[in-house]
Amino acid sequence: MFRTIPFNLRENAERGREVLEKALEFMADQPFNPMGKVSSALSPFRVDVIDTETAYELFAELPGFYKEQINVSYDDNNYLRIRAERPENEMQVKYLCRERRSGQFERTFLIDGIKKEDVSVSYENGILHIMMPKEEECDNRTVFDID
Repeated sequence: MFRTIPFNLRENAERGREVLEKALEFMADQPFNPMGKVSSALSPFRVDVIDTETAYELFAELPGFYKEQINVSYDDNNYLRIRAERPENEMQVKYLCRERRSGQFERTFLIDGIKKEDVSVSYENGILHIMMPKEEECDNRTVFDID
């Protein structure tokens, strides 16, 4: 008789951890990183980032928030942090359907090479727009003509 035995994580915890680490490393090294798709699907709000010649532009969907509920910060370690907080409903309400979440929502991005003093942030119609001008790059290359 030939039968496959399912992998038992409890009995093979150390081996299972090694297999999982190798699989995650492999996926992270792929050119079109599938983990990027998974992590964005699990994120509390959706974001688009555009790379232009002069700036990075970030658009975040934050419908239903007042701009006073949104905090954008950029720290000395080059982390851009977007936090939005929707308070819990204070009233005792019996929900028939509840799909909108309350609490704190946060996304963090590592973005370097920007002019911090020129960053602009706006919020309109549920879309947060962050414009981050790039620092001037010093180009020390010499270009030669080809004969």
